[in-house]
Amino acid sequence: MNSIIRYFSLTIMTFALVLSTFLSGCTSASRYGHDSSLKPTPFGVLEHDSSWYETQLQIAEPEYNYDWQILLARSYAKENDIERANEVISQLRNNAITPLQGNQADIVEAQIKARNGYYQQAYNLLEPVNTLTLPNETASFYYILKANVASKLKMNLIAGQNFLNAAKLHTGDEQLSLYNRTANALVKANSKDIYQAFKRTNNKLDRGFYEYALIQKNKNIKSRDRQMRRFEHKYPNHPSLNLASFNESQTKTPKQVVTTQEQTPTIAVFLPLSGKYAQLIGNPTKMGIINAYKDRGISINLKFFDTETNSIANLYQNALKNQAKVIIGPIIKNQVDDLIALRPEIPVIALNEGTIPKTSKIFYLTLAPENDALNAVDEITRDNLSNPLIIAPQNDKGKRITYAFNDFWVKKHSYGVSVCYYTDVNSLKATLSNCFKNSSKFFDAAYIYGTANEASIIREFSKQVTDQLPMFYIGARSNNGVMNNSALASLNGMKLGDQPWLLNDSVRKEQVVKVLPKANGDTLRSFAIGYDSLNLALGLSALIGNSNEMISGLSGNIFIDSDGNIHRSLTWETIGNK
Repeated sequence: MNSIIRYFSLTIMTFALVLSTFLSGCTSASRYGHDSSLKPTPFGVLEHDSSWYETQLQIAEPEYNYDWQILLARSYAKENDIERANEVISQLRNNAITPLQGNQADIVEAQIKARNGYYQQAYNLLEPVNTLTLPNETASFYYILKANVASKLKMNLIAGQNFLNAAKLHTGDEQLSLYNRTANALVKANSKDIYQAFKRTNNKLDRGFYEYALIQKNKNIKSRDRQMRRFEHKYPNHPSLNLASFNESQTKTPKQVVTTQEQTPTIAVFLPLSGKYAQLIGNPTKMGIINAYKDRGISINLKFFDTETNSIANLYQNALKNQAKVIIGPIIKNQVDDLIALRPEIPVIALNEGTIPKTSKIFYLTLAPENDALNAVDEITRDNLSNPLIIAPQNDKGKRITYAFNDFWVKKHSYGVSVCYYTDVNSLKATLSNCFKNSSKFFDAAYIYGTANEASIIREFSKQVTDQLPMFYIGARSNNGVMNNSALASLNGMKLGDQPWLLNDSVRKEQVVKVLPKANGDTLRSFAIGYDSLNLALGLSALIGNSNEMISGLSGNIFIDSDGNIHRSLTWETIGNK
């Protein structure tokens, strides 16, 4: 069974038509009156005064509260009520759940700083914002704000680059105006900086603007004219040709640039949407993808394919027929192998690891326990501990995690680690006693691969067999995502590494649990992986080959190394510190 959902810009079609299957929907509302279901556009044009936004926030549905707070803070700032604007900013930071919301709070605060002339402070707030996950409306607001702030700081190259990024999100007269601002800023930049930027990018639009700016800086009119004739031949439809020369009178009629409407991109998603895997991982992952779309506010076609009703070979051919640019999935290991064997010609973000050699088009974004092991190695290393013990069950999964942990540790430290396997709880005390006594030196760290109950028992037995307790580290297997206070209390003092989304309460997580009443940690992690997979698919070209670019996702911080491998960093918290 195949299903297709065609998504349009939020200004054209409300997202509720799509999400209502899973979460409560939205209803239409009057544009100018007050309505609890009125959907805000947090970085759109301010059409009312602050009192209107105050009233709207009071009656709004909970899912829209954060966006109304953004509009209220912006309206206060517009009215120069900075004290009240800053109060709302504090509320935004306290209420922020997702990385996107944290970035939105930074943007609003930066605008307030800029309004009051604190340009460097504003720039410092804007610089770390992750633009890859910003909705189009937010991204446009961000780029224009950063460009204006950079202009005030005489950072003309950065100003031009941000005006250009904003222009790519617009059309018509607004886009032409931003192209003009791009050229004006770049012409003021240092020639050496422009040339370095020119060499760093392969984007033809960007290169054209850099080259255009260099030509316009030439004071020799004849030489500049010759260069422009060559430029017209090299970039026949470049938008800069529609701008009047900076060194000529404005009487010259601009050339008409032929533009084509880019086709809405398609992303194919291969998931088990029926059968035994649908409830546990298929539907939660799909929900995550749809929620990511809602937050991005993008125009895109999502084509969902049920991997339980057709072969991967047939689904792949269908994806190509639908002109898919990226494939997300599959999530079942043997199906990943089936797709790898086809040597796909478009990028694939597989949600499990295959067992056969992959091509350069395949990227793994997975919940594999090996990722937990790698993150544990990194965290223990950051804590300056050097003699870890792995405590795991004597079974295939236990051996898998210990082998991975040891391999990662050896690569980082050039020596191996100790392993303590247990068969059952009844023999655990004796097993731990032997493990601790047989060591020639003190174990300063212990990584437990077990449930929360097993981790608690292991620590209690450890107290009985050694006077020198290590620092205990636990991972996803010890966190079912909806643990009660008593379960958490039994783990107090241990360091837990897991997805940021699992370590914090949020309205969205409560909604998912309500929709999926049997939701456990694995279900919630699947939702987060789905959410991040869409953002990764949309930002893939920016991440490939640039390990400095990163997505701050629900499942962790994600980047791609120089070998094309995806890394996902978990969040670590000491239980009981909150």
